[in-house]
Amino acid sequence: MKLHQVLIAILLLTCIACKSSFEKPIATKQTTTKQTTNAENTTKSTAIHKVNAKIFLDKLGALPNEQIVDVRTFGEFAKGAINDAVNINYYDGDFGKQAGAQLDKNKPVMLYCAGGTRSAKAAKVLEKQGFTEIYDLEKGYKGWGNK
Repeated sequence: MKLHQVLIAILLLTCIACKSSFEKPIATKQTTTKQTTNAENTTKSTAIHKVNAKIFLDKLGALPNEQIVDVRTFGEFAKGAINDAVNINYYDGDFGKQAGAQLDKNKPVMLYCAGGTRSAKAAKVLEKQGFTEIYDLEKGYKGWGNK
């Protein structure tokens, strides 16, 4: 009898522990905003916006002087790309250096890759370099047809 009570108690504790682990809310984040301060003591806000193909397309016509960047390999880029995009391969060892040399930090940057992973990483690199407005195409070039 006592063994049954111990087993029931263990079972109840296990159920309670499992239930509490499922009740924790899962937070998702689409946009990150970071405040930075430069030497002149002015504050700039950096934002990475993960956007779908329709919003990406809308932004292409609406943003002033946007810079469209394809971060796929040259071979991928050669097979097809978004109009007016420049190719800066994320896998190149000097991606950050190339991006810093070719892009204006004060103009919006529109990033995409094949599926969304590389462009998300590239966005973080650009953010660390001080780019202030970054749009990342969710699902990448594969999702571009869904606009």
